[in-house]
Amino acid sequence: MLATSVLLWPGRSGIDRPDALGWLPLMAGLAMVRSVRGLGVEADLKWPNDVMVRDGKLCGILSEYVGDGAVVLGAGINLTLTTEQLPVRTATSLAIEGVQADPDGVLAGYLVELRSLYGAFANSGGDSEASGLFAEVSVACSTIGKTVRVELPGTESLVGVAESLDGDGRLVVDSPGRRTAVSAGDVTHLRY
Repeated sequence: MLATSVLLWPGRSGIDRPDALGWLPLMAGLAMVRSVRGLGVEADLKWPNDVMVRDGKLCGILSEYVGDGAVVLGAGINLTLTTEQLPVRTATSLAIEGVQADPDGVLAGYLVELRSLYGAFANSGGDSEASGLFAEVSVACSTIGKTVRVELPGTESLVGVAESLDGDGRLVVDSPGRRTAVSAGDVTHLRY
């Protein structure tokens, strides 16, 4: 497992819109997707914070606002775990996918991609459309178009079709009788 944390200062970088912060974990996920694809592994993004290969979780992303305008983006990617070593049967690793990756190379690839995406996002003032982030995340996000169950904070769950992302990076779910923009929740892709 390779774990990394990156400290960002959005306000100091020109991102002065609080609603833009929802894009940061999606940006980190996209950076990892790009990096893994560069290794020859077809990965995609599961909203909001997982990098998947087929149906196996390869990487998880966490973001945390730590005060004073700072955000920490954490990422953990499974590099060398065997099938027997996986923490859950729904995970995978680069080794299982046939890639013997150098940890320094994986980290460097991720950081190069993150820097590129973050730079464009900051230069646009946190505008996901102007920076191209909205379009790229929408294409890389395998959740869009799927029937999903979203376990919302608390005890409520929502079942419907994940239609799209909105301008704040929230997942728009069309369920019977309502469309809901979800900003946080555990998403399961349903197969029926």
